[in-house]
Amino acid sequence: MEQNIENNDWKKEAPFLAGLPVRNAFSVPEGYFEGLSVQISGAVYLESLKDVEHAGFTLPENYFEGLGESIHAKLIAERLKEEIPNEGLIVPVNYFDDLQASILAKTTGAPQPKIVRLWHSKLLKYASAACFLIMASAGLYFNYQSPAQPVNYAELAAEQMLFDIDEDVIIDHIEANGMQEQKVANTKDAALESYILSNYSQSDLTTDY
Repeated sequence: MEQNIENNDWKKEAPFLAGLPVRNAFSVPEGYFEGLSVQISGAVYLESLKDVEHAGFTLPENYFEGLGESIHAKLIAERLKEEIPNEGLIVPVNYFDDLQASILAKTTGAPQPKIVRLWHSKLLKYASAACFLIMASAGLYFNYQSPAQPVNYAELAAEQMLFDIDEDVIIDHIEANGMQEQKVANTKDAALESYILSNYSQSDLTTDY
């Protein structure tokens, strides 16, 4: 009862507000809570994108240098597609019907090649004999034309004897020759001294030297 009295009091004080239709101010659209998690995730993602530093649009290296050629190549490719019909591979009319007959005609009617045996030819035999004679004659000719070098058999024999002699024998022979020459030199000196002493006096030697 008291609540109705209070409602009537504010209606008298605010007649315009009281004349508005009564409705729920906290109403939500249909399916609001079903898609609420998706909307929250999208809002969070958009906020994170604001923090990312973006340098604007980027282009590949040398993009504008090859842009004209790329556009021209694409135009040519499109024009070729329009001019050339895409019919795939084609074969002549009745190709498969006549295929078996054509294959048989090419395989059975082909002429057999003639085999020529070279070793049974008389011309080849005569040519081989002539080549052999020419080579043999040339070898004999150059052999007789080249002068034979004289061989000194004495020198060969002496060298062979030196190879056969033992090294110790050669060393002994050299040492013996050296001692004999020394003896001859000593003998000559003694004879010369004896001749001088027998033919010259001491005063002559002192005066001359």
